[in-house]
Amino acid sequence: MKRCIFGLLFSFCFLCSVFTLGNRENQITLNSGNNQVKQRIVSLVPSVTETLFALNAEKNIVARTDYCNWPEETSSIPSVGGFDGKSLSLEKIISFQPDLVCVATVMHDHLVGPLQQYGIEVFVSSADSISSVKEEIIQLAKLTNKEQEGKDLIKKIDLQIQEASKIATKKTVPTVYWEISSAPYYTCGQDSFITEAIEKAGGKNIFDSIPFAYSQVSEESIIAYEPEIILFPDYTNTGDTSFFFQRTNWQQIPALKENKIFPVDANLFSRPGPRIGQMILELAQLIHQNSAE
Repeated sequence: MKRCIFGLLFSFCFLCSVFTLGNRENQITLNSGNNQVKQRIVSLVPSVTETLFALNAEKNIVARTDYCNWPEETSSIPSVGGFDGKSLSLEKIISFQPDLVCVATVMHDHLVGPLQQYGIEVFVSSADSISSVKEEIIQLAKLTNKEQEGKDLIKKIDLQIQEASKIATKKTVPTVYWEISSAPYYTCGQDSFITEAIEKAGGKNIFDSIPFAYSQVSEESIIAYEPEIILFPDYTNTGDTSFFFQRTNWQQIPALKENKIFPVDANLFSRPGPRIGQMILELAQLIHQNSAE
């Protein structure tokens, strides 16, 4: 129970950044008339922090959140606090004298206006697909004068996806259940980048017809769909899957019969960022390991 509740809260902290509202084109950058390279960046979004590191622009980051914890070098950067916008202090953010603040849509909407009133540029992250992750990489590369690094990063992502597709095309298409939480049961729907990643990896999300990015589902529906593979972010890093076998009526599910329940890196698999190619490649390897040609 404790794992499930923690998992739900942790997931939504990261996944709120992928809910888009209104015209996405107006959410990429706001107040962006100044084309100067951004030298002092406060990043409130874990995936954006990762992207800046991947672009070799980490020296431009003057502050982050507690949840911006990858790569390990982020620990040397001062933190402004937690990820939830309501727990962040506008005064503390401004104290770092940023020329750019990176925020997540919905989670940090209330910070945008006040930051702009102080004349601070705002980058609003709303990545909700592979293509929009690439768009944000291009935008951030321009803002930090790392355009070649941005092109190289996108090329790397494309190569990893191509490698994943080679694994996927040789195999069958197993059904997949992605569990975010079990108290209550939450999973990803058709608008989630996770569903797109599963498809690129050669699997089929059993809830890909749900017209939302993330949704609560019933235990009965999970059992009825009989997923062949179960994946879940391992927030505790224990690799424990025993709790699935303790659930009533779950023993009939193929994933349990074949012991195909896979814990995955919570950070890697919950963030729509520069490691999305690696995520898809690892998904393909997990989904198709030991499967027949």
